Amino acid sequence: MAKAKAKAQTTKKATAKTKTAAVKKPKKMVYFFGGNKADGNAKMKELLGGKGANLAEMASLGVPVPPGFTITTEVCTYYYANKKTYPTGLKEEVAKSLAKTEKIMGKKFGDAKNPLLVSVRSGARSSMPGMMETVLNVGLTSQTIPGMIAQSGSERFVYDAYRRLIMMYSDVVMEKAAGIEPKDDMGIRRQLEKIMDDLKKSKGYKSDTDMTADDLKELCEAFKKKVKDVIGKPFPDNAMDQLWGGIHAVFSSWNGKRAVSYRRIENIPDEWGTAVNV
Repeated sequence: MAKAKAKAQTTKKATAKTKTAAVKKPKKMVYFFGGNKADGNAKMKELLGGKGANLAEMASLGVPVPPGFTITTEVCTYYYANKKTYPTGLKEEVAKSLAKTEKIMGKKFGDAKNPLLVSVRSGARSSMPGMMETVLNVGLTSQTIPGMIAQSGSERFVYDAYRRLIMMYSDVVMEKAAGIEPKDDMGIRRQLEKIMDDLKKSKGYKSDTDMTADDLKELCEAFKKKVKDVIGKPFPDNAMDQLWGGIHAVFSSWNGKRAVSYRRIENIPDEWGTAVNV
């Protein structure tokens, strides 16, 4: 009995140590890829997720993938083990990789004249299609919109991208990631879609493509007002705030209802976590 008890205590201590080791601050949290170079490779799916590992491999092989960086699955594990907080130094590592991305692209994130836009995507080691969140067009703000119009030559194109960002961000980041449960299945995205449908009907439009640049400007302002009224917070007009909101949303979506249900069906361990690809 005494030996069995001692063995049980030893096992318990070992398990505790393992758990502690699993959630301590990772040594390297962000892996850059781009310009025919990468910090990671295809064999690092456990750390970089499938998407991040493959992007790193393709970049190393000279495949022309857009430059960017991957925040590791270890950061996700740490995030959940430490009351949804990030390890110290993460923001500095992200800033360094973002600067590398800007250098290769010849653009600057949040810049008024030559802005860089990014996407924020999930990437677990095992494919979970459609289960986690993505945010596109991150970096479009009142400051960067004029620069994007000058670069693209199309005011309509830019405002259409902006209304898409507002719809996606308010849904994914401001509602779902914040744990807001809308009543009667009337989430913020559905409410914004109704505003757009009403505008199209009032103008006699049959398709989204019928909307003019002025229509889309009007729509974006109506969207932002609705977001403030429904969620109680303004849509962020700062590129860096949008970026970190997107990162938070991807990590949060790892424990979203769809993702958890999918993992149960596919026997994917909760502790694997997801990476974030920017």
